[in-house]
Amino acid sequence: MALAGCAVGLLVVNWVARREPTPTVSSDRPVAATPDAGEPLLVNQSWYIRNMATAHGAFVIEVEAEDLAETEAIARALIEPIRDDDDEMLVYVKTLGDESDLPARRLQWTPGGGYVDRTDDQP
Repeated sequence: MALAGCAVGLLVVNWVARREPTPTVSSDRPVAATPDAGEPLLVNQSWYIRNMATAHGAFVIEVEAEDLAETEAIARALIEPIRDDDDEMLVYVKTLGDESDLPARRLQWTPGGGYVDRTDDQP
């Protein structure tokens, strides 16, 4: 039952992340939706979720982003609201439009280790 609930939750999050954002004010810079307290920032114009998967207590989120320098901020926005749900969370970030198999940045979160940049651990 928990697996089915998780699958439904992932489908909803993926659907929300892929919706067309609706800016609320006029600006030269893209406007991100403001999340309610305790909800991740998912609708924006500078990054989006490509894929998500969970298995054996690990949750993996693949993201495409305009600015790789925002990797930690993106990871925190996605992980903080749900960090008690899994033993490990990994956020893989590629540049928008990058079709390569390997992410440019990789950030891991665990309850004991917190946030750790694992980019240099890649082959």
